[in-house]
Amino acid sequence: ATAVSTNYEHSCALHEDGKISCWGSNRNGQLGNGQSGYDANSSADSSVPVRVADITDATAVTTGGQHSCALHRGGTISCWGNGDEGQLGNEKRGENVVSSVPVEVAGITDATAVTAGWNHSCALHEDGTISCWGDNTYGALGNGQGTVDWKDDSADSLAPVEVLGITNATAVASNSGHSCALREDGTISCWGNNTRGQLGNRKSKDDGAEPHSSVPVEVADIADATAVTAGQDHSCALHEDGTVSCWGNNYDGQLGNGQSQDYENRSVSYRYGPYSWVPTGVAGITDATAISAGGEHSCAVHRTGAISCWGNNWHGQLGNGQGGNDEAGFDEIENDTYSPLPVRVVGITDATAVTTGRVHSCAVHRTGVISCWGDTSYGQLGNGQSEYIYDSSMPLEVAGITDATAIATGERHSCALHESGTISCWGANLFGSLGNGQEGEHLVSSVPVRVVGITDATAIATGFWHSCALREGGAISCWGTNLFGSLGNGTKNSSAVPVRVAGITDATAITSGDGHSCALHENGTISCWGTNGSGQLGNGTKKGSSVPVRVAGITDAAAITSGKGHSCALHENDSISCWGANWSGQLGNGQKGDLWNIRSADSLVPVEVANITEATAVTAGWHHSCALNKNDTISCWGTNEYGQLGKGQSEENVDSPAHVQVANITDATAVTAGWLHSCALNKNDTISCWGTNGNGQLGKRPRGYSHSPPVEVIGITDATAVDAGGLHSCALHQTGTISCWGRNNDGQLGNGVWHPQPVIGFGG
Repeated sequence: ATAVSTNYEHSCALHEDGKISCWGSNRNGQLGNGQSGYDANSSADSSVPVRVADITDATAVTTGGQHSCALHRGGTISCWGNGDEGQLGNEKRGENVVSSVPVEVAGITDATAVTAGWNHSCALHEDGTISCWGDNTYGALGNGQGTVDWKDDSADSLAPVEVLGITNATAVASNSGHSCALREDGTISCWGNNTRGQLGNRKSKDDGAEPHSSVPVEVADIADATAVTAGQDHSCALHEDGTVSCWGNNYDGQLGNGQSQDYENRSVSYRYGPYSWVPTGVAGITDATAISAGGEHSCAVHRTGAISCWGNNWHGQLGNGQGGNDEAGFDEIENDTYSPLPVRVVGITDATAVTTGRVHSCAVHRTGVISCWGDTSYGQLGNGQSEYIYDSSMPLEVAGITDATAIATGERHSCALHESGTISCWGANLFGSLGNGQEGEHLVSSVPVRVVGITDATAIATGFWHSCALREGGAISCWGTNLFGSLGNGTKNSSAVPVRVAGITDATAITSGDGHSCALHENGTISCWGTNGSGQLGNGTKKGSSVPVRVAGITDAAAITSGKGHSCALHENDSISCWGANWSGQLGNGQKGDLWNIRSADSLVPVEVANITEATAVTAGWHHSCALNKNDTISCWGTNEYGQLGKGQSEENVDSPAHVQVANITDATAVTAGWLHSCALNKNDTISCWGTNGNGQLGKRPRGYSHSPPVEVIGITDATAVDAGGLHSCALHQTGTISCWGRNNDGQLGNGVWHPQPVIGFGG
């Protein structure tokens, strides 16, 4: 590839031989391959590049809202896709007018560049003039006409019309409802919608100015520009000295000047966010060679070949390994992700160009390879995937791990133990639960990051917002939230790097729950620390402790496990004891909390799980527990609201304070209990899961349905371990790789969804 263009839900690339490939949404034929969503076969979208029909001599390609255009060697232009506003330039329009193959733009034979906006397009001519066609709301065509009502199409043009007053343009850029032209003298003129200052002419509606201009107006204070780009409602310019200026809407920090809407007071309507009516400098960029403005974000290529992006990052379109807003609306602002300052795109060091769409971005590498990152719900990343990135019912490989020996999944993060004794974690990092020295509400990583300072780990455990590692020699280190003393170091100060648990030097196993952790000692005793409101520390009190305290009466433990508010121990005689919360019967002693007093059955000391005498393993989930038996069956007890006990009954899934056998499992070698689901590793190295599947955590389509009895996880035949977390699950493979499935709003699947993904079929 020599060039790439992205816009709303699709992308297109230009090949060296003059052909064009496109991928992503095709509901309006914008991929140009003769198909569209209006055909009888509505599955016309493509998550891999498809060739645009009949184009072999293209020199440039551009993507609009739901259409695309190509510049041909002879100076003609072809467009394809949605034509409802005349944006194809073929003198046709209408509600259902689409063309799934290229059609020639009328009357243009001397074009040197082409750009596609949302519903309009523009061409630069050899003589420096510009023509535009399509929707003319807010004067987007620059011909002195226009409307302010998108329903009023009286000023639209189905064929190119000349932009007034421009005779010396060298480049043109269009987006949602405005366009900008770069002139020979380094100045910039823009026209169209100016409701958020995207024309940069220092005039705002607050000053009584019209919120649009149907003729070009000069951008203030710019006389040395070498490139211009138009975003959804902002614009940016590249200067001769490598700096970048942007103007217009800055609601998500897309101007890159370190400012944005106050997220603590973001209940106000979108259209009243902060704007800049004049260019402001992008912070820290002094060596840019190319720029691109997208929906609500912007990117720049550095001389080194690196890329920096800034602005909205809800779908990971900044490429820095962060993203995801938990599908939040404006009333859930705490989950928004953005950066008002440039951040580096991970792993790109040889870019020659960058393009930004509404919620995704793409780069061309020196080798001709293309990488894309951000939203892939329509396949617009071109990597063969089109499933909504937050959830996956198919196991996805964790990026970059090939030597794992153990895995652990928490509520919203996961960790892997490497052969070298180091640990990597990925997912949410609110209190430093990834252990990489960083923490914060908006800090997540969709690829593994190394835990600081640990090179001798022998086991790992993940809790709700903290993690722990067992070290060679029997010491334990923990990191993450410490609000309840769950790090065990005698303080309640959270830590984004590992800290030593006080007084433990002889541990043989470690487990972490919601706000507490426990350690198994060489002599068969157990110590726990952290929150204790339900007696989960097992020391006969409800007083929390920031240092380890001994669990009462246990001297022969062989294994330990912790859930939300309870813990369990496997004894040497193959029986099981549990302690702590019991409102759903998760202690397995035949009792459960009273409807009016859910804590009435809690136990501050270990109680024996009834009628289990041949257990080989035990696991504690959110409000349920399970045991692996010697005969390779599994027994579970506690809450069964979503079928997480695996009884396989068709009647209502009622809780059970006594253990019940999981249906259809007779060859299990391991069991794990998550928040609302459970999983088993089978002798044939497959995995079976049961319970809720609302986020695909059972590894089976369709999502949204609970399953009891168990269902087999799709495509896994070589597993050596499995762990069920909050709303996701992970498996360790024989090769040392890891696959995860289920919820991915914080990158807890570790598949790099917010990192650049190679587009299939482009090589160098």
